Order: sequence, then C-alpha cells, then structure tokens
Amino acid sequence: GGYLGGEHLSKLLGGKGKVVLLRYQVGSASTTEREEGFLEAIGKSKDLQVIVDNRYAGATAGEAKTQSMNIIDKLKEADGIFCPNESSTFGMLLALKQNNLAGKVRFVGFDTSPPLIEALKMGEIDALVAQDPTRMGYEGVRILLEHIRGKKVPTTVDTGVRLITRNNLNSPEIKKLLDSP
Repeated sequence: GGYLGGEHLSKLLGGKGKVVLLRYQVGSASTTEREEGFLEAIGKSKDLQVIVDNRYAGATAGEAKTQSMNIIDKLKEADGIFCPNESSTFGMLLALKQNNLAGKVRFVGFDTSPPLIEALKMGEIDALVAQDPTRMGYEGVRILLEHIRGKKVPTTVDTGVRLITRNNLNSPEIKKLLDSP
C-alpha cells in the first residue's frame, strides 16, 4: 500500500520535488511496512527529495495535527506529503487546513473515513490508499475455518489495496469498497 501511495505521489509530482513522510508510531508493523514501501517507490525518482521522514504522528488525529504543526515550515516548502494511516492523514489534513495549505501541496493518505473522503472530493487530498475490510474479514474467517479443520494455512494473506482518487471515486468498484459494513 505504501509503495502504491509513493508511486502515485511521484506521478503527481512529475518525479521531482520535495516530499514529507509523517510516520505513524514506533513499533507499528503494518504502518512501518507502508512507510518503507513509500520510501522505496519515492527512491526510484532521483529528483524526489525526502525532506522529512523522522517524525511520528502518534496514535490519534490530535497528536498527528500537533506533530504536523511542529514541522509546518517543512510543510510549506514541500511539494508532496504521505501519511500511512487514517489518524495521521486526518491530523495532517487539519494542520494543512489551519495553515491554508490544503489543496496547495500534493497529499496522499492511507485509509478512509467520511472526513477524508470529503477532503478528497474537495481537492484537499489527492488520493487515499484503501484496504478492503470485507475481503479482510472474509479471508480471516475462511483461513480460521481451514485451520480448525486441520488444513495448512498461510502465515500471511495479502487482501490488496486500492488507490482512490476523485477520478474513480464514483466507480462501482470504489463505491462497493466504501460501502463495506
């Protein structure tokens, strides 16, 4: 998912510019993998420079907003931003709005919520990398049942991610994904 976000941000920036990564929280395996995937994708463009990648948002949107405000000078010179989960994305969005930067800097976030989808519609966020909660639940239960029945099961299962933009927001596939229970 992070790699997909990095590829998209690189494309939005034409492969050049200054980029900020606001990490989530030390010790979170899933977001660390997203962050590393993002950096790997960004690293493929020699004219993209990561100017911040050592700041952590914390567990809540409020903490993420505070951490984003702490790097506001860097955000003002950034061409693009990536955040690896819902709370870091929302906190960054709040900081960008407060400083009149929302929609002026390219912004790719991770996960979905009604406020993030609204920000996507308004052009304050360029893209969201989304997981498929229905597929995650289905695969989890299916694999549990196989395990209970004594079958060999995989240690990991990739349930995939989708990139949501204003261009595909109303597509049947994305509507179904967003309407998942």
